[in-house]
Amino acid sequence: MVIFRRLKHDWKWFLINVSGLGAAMACVLIVFLFARQELSFDRFHEKADRIYRITVDSNRGATSMHPARVAGDLPAQLKEAFPAIENMVRLVPYRKAVVRVGEQSFFSEEAFSTDSAFFKVFDFKVITGNPDNAFAQPGRAFICRSLAMKYFGTIDVLGKEISILHQKGAVPNVFTIDGVMEDFPKNSHFHAELLTSFVDAESLTTWAYTYYLMKSGTDAPALNKTMQKEMEKGNTSTEPTVLIYLQKLTDIHLHSHKTREMEKNGNIRTIYLLGTGALIILLIALANYLNLSSVQFISRIKSVKVKIINGASRFRIAAEILGESLILSIVSALAGCFIAVKLGEKLGISVLQTGRIADVILIVLILIIVVGLISVIPLFSSRVVSDMKIPKSQSFLYSFPLVLQFALAVVTITGTIVLHRQMDYLNNQHPASQNADMLVIPNSPFEVVRRYELFKAELIKNADIINVTSALEVPGGDILDNFEFEMEGIPKKEGQSLNIFTADSGFFGMLGIHPLAGTVDLGFTPSQQWETDATALSNLRFAKSPDQAQIDALQKKVGDYREKYILNQSALKLLGITNPQDAIGKRFRLNFYLADLFPVGEVVGVVPDFHYTNLHNEEKPLVIVPRKMFSSCFIIRINPARHSQAVSTIESIWTKINPGYPFQYEYMTESYRRIYADEYAQTRVLSLFALISILLSALGMYALAAFTMQRRVKEIGIRKINGAKVWEVMLMLNKEFLKWVAIGFAIATPVAWYAMHRWLESFAYKADLSWWIFAAAGSLALGIALVTVSWLSWRAATRNPVEALRYE
Repeated sequence: MVIFRRLKHDWKWFLINVSGLGAAMACVLIVFLFARQELSFDRFHEKADRIYRITVDSNRGATSMHPARVAGDLPAQLKEAFPAIENMVRLVPYRKAVVRVGEQSFFSEEAFSTDSAFFKVFDFKVITGNPDNAFAQPGRAFICRSLAMKYFGTIDVLGKEISILHQKGAVPNVFTIDGVMEDFPKNSHFHAELLTSFVDAESLTTWAYTYYLMKSGTDAPALNKTMQKEMEKGNTSTEPTVLIYLQKLTDIHLHSHKTREMEKNGNIRTIYLLGTGALIILLIALANYLNLSSVQFISRIKSVKVKIINGASRFRIAAEILGESLILSIVSALAGCFIAVKLGEKLGISVLQTGRIADVILIVLILIIVVGLISVIPLFSSRVVSDMKIPKSQSFLYSFPLVLQFALAVVTITGTIVLHRQMDYLNNQHPASQNADMLVIPNSPFEVVRRYELFKAELIKNADIINVTSALEVPGGDILDNFEFEMEGIPKKEGQSLNIFTADSGFFGMLGIHPLAGTVDLGFTPSQQWETDATALSNLRFAKSPDQAQIDALQKKVGDYREKYILNQSALKLLGITNPQDAIGKRFRLNFYLADLFPVGEVVGVVPDFHYTNLHNEEKPLVIVPRKMFSSCFIIRINPARHSQAVSTIESIWTKINPGYPFQYEYMTESYRRIYADEYAQTRVLSLFALISILLSALGMYALAAFTMQRRVKEIGIRKINGAKVWEVMLMLNKEFLKWVAIGFAIATPVAWYAMHRWLESFAYKADLSWWIFAAAGSLALGIALVTVSWLSWRAATRNPVEALRYE
């Protein structure tokens, strides 16, 4: 009963403590469960510790490629050469495939062809069908439960047919369904809704995500070194030896950021960043609670002294205080769990999911123990000799939490400013990234790309469509293909290459990219029919028995067109050219295996590094060529005043020209936001943490200020009786707090600089860590302190001094 009377009397302090501890509890729970989920990726496989993905770095300097997939027969050769490899599984994506079930069709980016060993290596659950015989025969498929239910209405689909048209294919392949898989777990680094046997022999050496199952006891790092040594021994050419990497399956999600990853992976730095933020909130809340406990202890010190005089031991008083802290902890835990559940719903994290309840209970128990220990610190750290006198040796107990929480608040405020600034910087670097009037139709199938000219011609007839262009990659994608070249005035070096980027002739004008030298207005460029003829001509030249008449006929169609090449700044740097104008007019040839498709020509323009791709990596040296057959990303600029009408027009024209192909689009702003989804999520969460840290710091300042006013009430009264003015009393009271805030700022600045410097290292292009960022964070912290303390000091300074001295 005594405990409840005390809580009723100090209800304001109780609510403040519950708010702070509850918010901290919610942050800790969310971040802990998020981290546990991220760290659990791919660990559900029984043989996870023996599964490795093989990747290869081309080791070519500025144009080096290190994709998550590998091509050729190297993986199979290594499997045969090293007995430690027990099994191998390849996953060849159909890319943006068109899947047809009866009369229904849809796009799928989760369709793969694979080996018969798939279910022997990976432990994905099979509901119906025999996993042991899966994919052993051609024309067989397994589908996931959700796909079966959506398009068949049942999982009883064995023997039914489904057709898949590869993004680059012209004719679909028909497969018989042999089984149904359970939907892949969320914590898998890849998800497949369709798996099929390989279509043809070519699939065995094409680009594939390749995994090895090692025999038990295999030292994978040592095996990796052995493989590399064998590669170096076998390389008798002047070409650089490719670098082989064996990547542990459970490391892929958080530690792999290669090009062409199967899905967007997480990042271990995200866990570090959010974990640090949650820890900061927790420390601020606990420091806050310590200050509030100290203030409460001082306010009740008379009753404590009376109890001690009447024979009560400190341990009995501590038990009473612990009872209060237990009630406080339970209420705070309930409030924290409620907030975490609501917040988790928005973040996609189930707090009360089966298997996580034990974690929640453990965290709650730890909080109760920590809060209980903190609650009795004032009792055992103070000599109860006077109700308003605390020895100077113990004054640090009250100032340290204040310094700590303001230092931590400055760190979170600084981090929030840096994250927002970096994201704004990235958006401003990308061409037209904030243009809400640009639609993107990404990864169009081969047959759709063949009809691009017709599609474009129909679109621009409509007044709602301002412009149309196309490009090799989607905004924020990876430019990977590179080829050797010949350029007038540049000595040819073995292995030197440039990355190739194809685009329609109006690409640069539409995105507002201006040349540094020359022009980006390419005028006439070959039609798609010319490209088809040039491809056929090149293939004929390689034929065993070429038909000269056909060659002559195609040569006449192709003519003597001279190609128009554009280089970017990074390409000039690679070539050692400092003045962009010096490159204009130089003879240039791209050594593509289809020579007629990229004929000899000249450099007509030099453009800046226009940052069309994502900025996690440095801009690659590019040669840009107007070639439509490779440009599968369509970009359409619409009239913003007639937005909905323009989209309807595009869809109707698409359906008319591309029947059977679903119409899917996104805005360019969405394309870039998707690439930086993790960074945007970090920014939002850290902004929330910064807001919470500011509020908690204000509460902490309020607690210590209230304690100080209470301790110095007689001094204030005496000073006022002796003629001190209100502003002089306020200055005296504020000065001490500003000193502690300044110390907190001095501690926080180097910590914040180091943390943000490390975070920015994940970007090739980054905003500067300007001095004003730290000054702004410090000023905000100072402003919070001034507002909080000034209000309390004004109340103390304007109080009638007679009231303070009446009891003397």
